[in-house]
Amino acid sequence: MSTETTRQTRSRPRRADVRAQVIQAAAEAFAAHSYADVSVTAIAASAGFTKGAVYSNFGGKPQLFAAVFAEQFTELVGGALSDALAAVDVPGSDAPRAVAASLTRGVVRGPLPALLAEFRGLAARDPELAAVYSGLRLRQRLELEELLRGVADRFGVPDGLDLTVAATLLLTTVNSLAVEHATAPEAFPADLVEAILTHVMTGILA
Repeated sequence: MSTETTRQTRSRPRRADVRAQVIQAAAEAFAAHSYADVSVTAIAASAGFTKGAVYSNFGGKPQLFAAVFAEQFTELVGGALSDALAAVDVPGSDAPRAVAASLTRGVVRGPLPALLAEFRGLAARDPELAAVYSGLRLRQRLELEELLRGVADRFGVPDGLDLTVAATLLLTTVNSLAVEHATAPEAFPADLVEAILTHVMTGILA
């Protein structure tokens, strides 16, 4: 192998790094514009790669959007349930409220919930988008089931808890409140969002 070839091989970014940079650029683009107004070309340029790099790593804009939203979801829900586990070890703490407060911070912090609503509306009329949306929500529900299983075990929740129902309830409640707060914050203020999520988590962990 020549020195030039070796240099090119060493300087070529790893696939994981490419994906991370593209996801970051896409998250910023989706935060600033609607889903329909964001182009793969613009995302690729912002990330410093060719459009082909986006397609080879994600398949297209729908799959890239799903990857961005999945990462945001994991950070939001994983962080919230970690707060619940931490609260277990603090005497007098209210774990359901700790989860609700953490989730509320995620719900009110940015435009992604409204973007998901836009994506869902487009998916209702486009079979390709519908398949991506369905796969995204299924993965999120399964991920949430596993996270809730760990929390339930730590809290000593009875075996009768249906994790699929609990995960679906929490997922749809968070999604609905996020969209409502994004579009009508006066009608769905942060304190009301937190109160609703506290009731939901209290019911799940009771």
